Amino acid sequence: MKYFKLGKYNVSKYCLGTWSLGSNRKKNISYGAISDFKVNKILEYSYNKGINFFDTANVYGDSEKKIGNFFHKKRDKVFFATKVGCISFKRKLNFSKKIIQSQIDNSLKNLKSDYIDIVQLYNPDFNDPNLKYAIEYLDDLKNKKKIHFIGISLGQPSDYINLRNLYKFSLIQCNFNILDQRVLSNKIFQIMKKDKVRIFARTILNFGIFTEEFLRKKIIKFNKSDHRFYWNLSQIELWVKYINKIKLNSTRSIETTCYKFCNSFKIDSLIIGANNLKHVSTALNKNNNVKLKNNELKYISKIYKEYSKSKMIKPKIGMKLT
Repeated sequence: MKYFKLGKYNVSKYCLGTWSLGSNRKKNISYGAISDFKVNKILEYSYNKGINFFDTANVYGDSEKKIGNFFHKKRDKVFFATKVGCISFKRKLNFSKKIIQSQIDNSLKNLKSDYIDIVQLYNPDFNDPNLKYAIEYLDDLKNKKKIHFIGISLGQPSDYINLRNLYKFSLIQCNFNILDQRVLSNKIFQIMKKDKVRIFARTILNFGIFTEEFLRKKIIKFNKSDHRFYWNLSQIELWVKYINKIKLNSTRSIETTCYKFCNSFKIDSLIIGANNLKHVSTALNKNNNVKLKNNELKYISKIYKEYSKSKMIKPKIGMKLT
């Protein structure tokens, strides 16, 4: 496992995203049901493989409680990132001090900790009048060592251009994959690097759609508890069409190509999703760390430009997905 420095801490290059592990709360939308036994096996396997970084949120079902319970005796050996501002995927974002304070208190309780390593503003709008006061409150908690770092979970990479003027954030996370290269456009990536902000990439396998298992499906069907149920089928078919074009350029698995693609850029951490051990082991394959050659990157860029001419059909519920 490779690690990077965040302040004085050594943080694993691969971060386990826990949205898929938090399905036991009533009406929670993630990736369907998963047993506590299976969750604990995934957490144990990930930790034993060197992952010490876990990304969660109060709206990820009961994932905060699950990782808090599992790691409460190893708290000083793991790094937790959570989020504030989202009450529900179906409700408007709220960055009022009252809501932020309540969410921080609940996260501390769920994580069984007296501090949180990273708190991220959840998809904030630069024009939100509450945002300034939310940041001031979080900065006060940082000075009191209740939280160690403040970051942003971006709705879209371009949001950073304005948000960077509000505070010197330590990190951002955003979508980045073979068919979502927005962070590389308009010099956004260069600005982030100039600001020395850590960059965390999510949706590397695009919600599990960029996988061999998914591409083999003859019928695309999801349960209502799976957030992919709310995506327009035409959008999913479009992803499949263009990812299959990229597959034509190599004999390796599409998962390996996706991870190698992200590792071809100066991304600090890759947030991986998993609902079984194989998903974790696939992500941690050492071959994924080898960069793609320039000719393949150019080919992928060409396919991405073709894909980008199509207008994305957004899901039926407002979520941090686009």
